[in-house]
Amino acid sequence: MNPSSRFPLPLLAAMACMLGSPTRAAEPDEWKLPSETVELRAGKGREWVAGQCVLCHSADYVTTQPPLARAAWTATVEKMRAKYGAPVPTNAVPSLVDYLVTAYGKPDPAK
Repeated sequence: MNPSSRFPLPLLAAMACMLGSPTRAAEPDEWKLPSETVELRAGKGREWVAGQCVLCHSADYVTTQPPLARAAWTATVEKMRAKYGAPVPTNAVPSLVDYLVTAYGKPDPAK
């Protein structure tokens, strides 16, 4: 059976355009991430947060969060680990949260 008898010519042409030329190798896209313009606040654990959190998103994402209490920062870090696969070891969570609470959080009401 002739393929053109099953498919109209415009459809065959559109399929050929979508598939591209089989003899040409696909060229990789050229793109570059924008430069980081925001720095994390100074504090104990800053380097750890920069090494763990900024692997996946910008420092700006951290710095623009509303001031969160310890429980909310803990839940956020755990969500990043569980839902998004952040490579944060379990034993590092308290250090990350300590920095985030100190630099970008609400003071604990008990203190």
